[in-house]
Amino acid sequence: MIALQRIVCAVLLVVVTCAQAAVPGAGVRARLVVSPVLRGQFEQEKQLQGFKHPLLSKGDFLIDKGRGLVWATRSPFASTLVLTKDKLLVRRDDGSAATSAGPGASPAVAMANALLLALLGGDVDALSRLFTLIETMSANNAWQLQLVPKPGPLKKIFKRIELQGDQHVRSVRLEEVRGDVTEIRFLQLRDAPTSLSADEARQFD
Repeated sequence: MIALQRIVCAVLLVVVTCAQAAVPGAGVRARLVVSPVLRGQFEQEKQLQGFKHPLLSKGDFLIDKGRGLVWATRSPFASTLVLTKDKLLVRRDDGSAATSAGPGASPAVAMANALLLALLGGDVDALSRLFTLIETMSANNAWQLQLVPKPGPLKKIFKRIELQGDQHVRSVRLEEVRGDVTEIRFLQLRDAPTSLSADEARQFD
């Protein structure tokens, strides 16, 4: 089963990076640089309730506003999540792949695909229907956006989700109801070139 935490983070990254009109809060919208394509790396720490040391993972991502997102974990185990308007695909290190989409998809996958489609289509209300949004603006173009889930499936899993950034999203923190906390930092962000190479485009196939 694909972790809902992983899907939600991927969707939120697309929201705040690619679809300026879909980012609630005029202050955040004014400070973000909206690019048709964004590449970068991520470092993730997940602190599980009852465990002393966090689980660490690293990788890179590619966002194309017209296609979706490629979220590639490189360590400790390689796998790639591809999220588009039509499908959610997971490629494993052994070359096998699992696709989830359409009427038979799990609730988590169906929610992710529907939300991504709405947001990339400019549906400003899509995110606010799921979360209560609290925006905080700071000096030097910094901002914080806190998302508190409204009653529904997400509220049973997350206490809150917090995004921080400036011209780009720099970190996401997900606090789960059961006590687990995931922190993801985004590094080496770059938005040039603004079109995909042939190899990058093939990752969405």
